[in-house]
Amino acid sequence: MILESTKYDYMFHNVIPNTIEGIIIFGATDDYEKPQKYEEVTDYENRIWSELFQNLELLLNQYASKEYLYGLNTLPIPNNALPNFKKISPLVESATGWTLLPVAGFLDEELFFDINKKKQFPVTDIIRRSPRFDEKYSNMQIKNNKGYTPEPDIFHDVQAHVPFLMDNDYAEFMWQVGLLGDEIIRDERGLGSDLVAHNLKRLQNFAWWTYEYGLIVGNDDYDDFRRVPNDIGYEIYGAGIISSLDEVKNVVDCAKGLASHSAFLNYDIEEIVLTCFDYSHIQDRYYVIESMDILYESFNKNKELFFFEGN
Repeated sequence: MILESTKYDYMFHNVIPNTIEGIIIFGATDDYEKPQKYEEVTDYENRIWSELFQNLELLLNQYASKEYLYGLNTLPIPNNALPNFKKISPLVESATGWTLLPVAGFLDEELFFDINKKKQFPVTDIIRRSPRFDEKYSNMQIKNNKGYTPEPDIFHDVQAHVPFLMDNDYAEFMWQVGLLGDEIIRDERGLGSDLVAHNLKRLQNFAWWTYEYGLIVGNDDYDDFRRVPNDIGYEIYGAGIISSLDEVKNVVDCAKGLASHSAFLNYDIEEIVLTCFDYSHIQDRYYVIESMDILYESFNKNKELFFFEGN
């Protein structure tokens, strides 16, 4: 694990006490790979998946980005049963060079970015609210319900993230993020442990407000992908939103003026990297990009933001 330094935390905005206390975290020296045993998936686990997927299916068809819808429609991700990694991974690899790596759970930063730079995306085979999840954390009190769990599960990993990896530009972007994270950790610039920890937090903030909880300005041209036209002026590309019914409904309600919990803010990478986030509640803001190309260009042109050298 990277040093949990707070030396430069005075620079951050929206500081919220976040914790993943109790979550089992795997590192490179642990037995972190865990092949999926698809034949052992139970009917109960399939019912949990079905409920999660089908509650979101029509909403996502109406409001998710075209990149997501294309990937979802291309891959064998069923709406009524847990997906089989062995059927999905070869298709992703053929499309963009990425493969799925089944893992035992939450990975530390060093391992996560080392895997990403190899164009491997970690996926877990466990699903929220299942007996296997409860057994894994039988001696701990952690949040585990259909709306949220602090440990990413198969629904978040595969239903929300993996479809995007069928898009070449997105897949390249994710690879570049992985390479950058690995470069920060290796610290070839000799910045030291405090600055490594700080710059990793900057990258985590960027990831959170973009590919986990980001929105795009809506485009009517993409309504051909949808059963019902998008009527809110925004499209969802953040996987954290996509895998949460409550978060999707919040985006829609706030966009329609039916709720005011969350603000819609213009994308600003300098602001984003210094803005912290909340793991366990509905987000109070969403940053809106004009297009995915602008996101990719912004990231590539501003990588020095993630190598702050102190002052």
